[in-house]
Amino acid sequence: MAYANLVEIIRHKTPEGFFPNYAMGYGIASRDRSQPPVYSWVAKELYSKYKERWLLEIVFPHLLDNNRWWHHNRSYEGFLCWGSSPIIMDWDAHTKKAAMFESGLDNSPMFDDVPFDTSRHIMMQGDVGLMSLYIRDCEALATIAEWLGKSDIKTELAGRAATYKAKLATMWDEKTGLYLNWRLDTRCFNPRISPTNFYPLLVGIPDAGKAARMVKEHLLNPNEFYGQWMLPSIARNDPAYKDQSYWRGRIWPPMNMFVYMGLKNYGFNEEARVLAGKSNQLLLKEYLKGNWIRENFHADHGDGTPCTNKCFGGSDCYYTWGTLMAIPMMMEKGIFQKQ
Repeated sequence: MAYANLVEIIRHKTPEGFFPNYAMGYGIASRDRSQPPVYSWVAKELYSKYKERWLLEIVFPHLLDNNRWWHHNRSYEGFLCWGSSPIIMDWDAHTKKAAMFESGLDNSPMFDDVPFDTSRHIMMQGDVGLMSLYIRDCEALATIAEWLGKSDIKTELAGRAATYKAKLATMWDEKTGLYLNWRLDTRCFNPRISPTNFYPLLVGIPDAGKAARMVKEHLLNPNEFYGQWMLPSIARNDPAYKDQSYWRGRIWPPMNMFVYMGLKNYGFNEEARVLAGKSNQLLLKEYLKGNWIRENFHADHGDGTPCTNKCFGGSDCYYTWGTLMAIPMMMEKGIFQKQ
């Protein structure tokens, strides 16, 4: 099933060379926007577990096209930005709304007031989460290139990862103690924070001191991300948190998964276990109530309670990535290693 999901996504690569934000069974796909670049990472992990070279040989050229597309189409002044290209396939293409959709965080407060540049086709904000995930994509694909004996491409990818790592390092705000999105229009940091601001932990950007500040001052701060239910998709003290409308405060499984992996990467094992336990409890709370595997969760109620104001979307009762809330605890218990 994992192979099928990866190959099916790759089959929908656009003529422009990227994997679309959405694709329909009858051949229609978004040609103006993509989705967060996690595919090479997935392919690397699948091969690491099952060791079937044919999968890498099938997916590698398409993964490389997608990786190069991001570098050529979403980079500005060395930062990576979410965007929407001027290819009109549906009613919202080449707009700020479409660029927000590319992030996967459709209505996140992090994008409030950030303008969309119609000439550059991007939102004018260097994004910490995107840059972290793209670096991870470069590094994973470089490893795959090495496995396939493609040394020149490995060098290309490693160089690109190093370049963006150096740029991401500049996004550290010493006063805040966190990596912050950089506003390219106002030339200042965006103070609005979400779990994506912890993603540099995935790729080894902060030193030990900075990583400790990120965790102590923000992740474990009950005014921001700590609490009975974790992790809210915007800090609890952000004005938008009370909306609990989709990405304006609700808890989303992919964010928990990425932050958990970042914590493990830096040896914050106790903090990772806490997050794994809280994630697992949140999933079970809804599963035991109605066999529901939720798309997202209300950050105060700890369930699928719909938002009551400014509602962008609800919480699907049966959503594939809902299972990510259980996987960290399974990893803690070594279940995958026992298979």
